[in-house]
Amino acid sequence: MLKINDLHASVNDKEILKGINLEVNAGEVHAIMGPNGSGKSTLAAVIAGKEEFEVTQGNVVLNGEDLEDCAPEERAHKGVFMSFQYPIEIPGVSVTNFMKTAINESRKARGEEDMPAKEMLKLIRDKAEMLEIDRKFLSRSLNEGFSGGEKKRNEIFQMAMLEPKLAIWTKPIPGWILMRFA
Repeated sequence: MLKINDLHASVNDKEILKGINLEVNAGEVHAIMGPNGSGKSTLAAVIAGKEEFEVTQGNVVLNGEDLEDCAPEERAHKGVFMSFQYPIEIPGVSVTNFMKTAINESRKARGEEDMPAKEMLKLIRDKAEMLEIDRKFLSRSLNEGFSGGEKKRNEIFQMAMLEPKLAIWTKPIPGWILMRFA
């Protein structure tokens, strides 16, 4: 469960969030809507732990744990997934190698061994088949030359592979943010 309590946050000494309260339970999907500048992206960034945003009051709690002192990568290891409005290209790193590294880093953070290669390949094949992703796509460099749709499909693939507890989709529709808690 995600619980946000009286959250105030600022960036560059400008207060953006002014007392947000929100609770997202398992299986729920929440759409947060509002005009530009209303704080939707700021809320998503604060939950994900982006360092340029300062929480001045309140807190964000995931599964009973306050995330205040957690770095973005720790939040990811705890199950927070956030899509990007503009995913960057990483030439020379294939989609498959990126996923292998992401999964094994999360396993390492939980004190687990790397996923055996055979198990990893099966998981990649199964998720790609479920999402109807061509295997050629998996050998391409991450987001390099991807269309907008391919970038979103890649993020959906990443989410399927990582199985996060909380998925935050920024800009699925202009002016919206979607949150789903598994």
